[in-house]
Amino acid sequence: MSTTLPATGHTSSLMAMVRIEAVRFARYPVFIIGALAAYVLQAVVGHAFTAAPYNHDVLAWMGGPGFFIALPAMVVAARLTGSTDVAAESLGTAPGTEARRTLAMAGACAVPFAAGMLWLAEVFALLAHKGVHPHEWWFATMNDLYVWAILLALGPVACLGGALLVVLCGRWLRFPGAAIVTVIAVTVFDLLGQAPWFNPGHEPTARYRLWVPWAVFHTGTFGNDSAAVRGYPKGSAAILPGNPAWYLLYTLALCALAVGGAVWHDRSARTPRLRLVGWFVVASAVLFLMLAILTGPQQVAVSKPLPWLA
Repeated sequence: MSTTLPATGHTSSLMAMVRIEAVRFARYPVFIIGALAAYVLQAVVGHAFTAAPYNHDVLAWMGGPGFFIALPAMVVAARLTGSTDVAAESLGTAPGTEARRTLAMAGACAVPFAAGMLWLAEVFALLAHKGVHPHEWWFATMNDLYVWAILLALGPVACLGGALLVVLCGRWLRFPGAAIVTVIAVTVFDLLGQAPWFNPGHEPTARYRLWVPWAVFHTGTFGNDSAAVRGYPKGSAAILPGNPAWYLLYTLALCALAVGGAVWHDRSARTPRLRLVGWFVVASAVLFLMLAILTGPQQVAVSKPLPWLA
């Protein structure tokens, strides 16, 4: 008997489970409201910025998907992960093993990733109306690979990673309100993890902030007081040190670790192969983080003053 047929059947059934969970994810009101808020507010911000001769602080827009898409996606991922298990227990038979249900939920996290990609498309549509100023940090003034890496890491991948993190926590944390605690904890963790390198005089060591899963690269525009304290030209903007390309790979490795850690909760899935893959991903994440910190720009890059802010 051929050994490929069962594998094919398992793959087909898993994909069917992914489609079911993805539809459930996309229909969840909290996620729909969050995504629509991201698109509407970005349109409002883009319109306000295009009232000036050029768009400005473009890379600072990256906070939108992380807040309005990723955070609601985390709540939805937790609810769906728990509801799938409750349904399986009530029926007395699970639709596949726990590991397969976990993989199905991980596959459904492509929904917030797609929402993040759509948000990114909206950004480019807004920028197509009016260009960015020649002094702005964008494709003309930065390494193109770095720009793409920042856009992807802080946009779609942040949306994907937030949802996968909660799938992981949903497997290991069973107390009431675990999803809310996770959302708050990861937000505080991320902010505090970067805080030591956002004080005047600490900019040369700011590359060490990259260990957090959502690291800021663009500091926004320096106003009068901020520019005076830091000794930068008034109305300038800055890019913090570090290699965004390696940082993107680091965040993707964290996503893979979240999936592996969630699957590991199923004792029947703890095979030597999964253990080997897990250690490989851990080693890759450490390597990518070290490369992100040690390569690329090592000092703060300050733009020339933007005319409407100088």
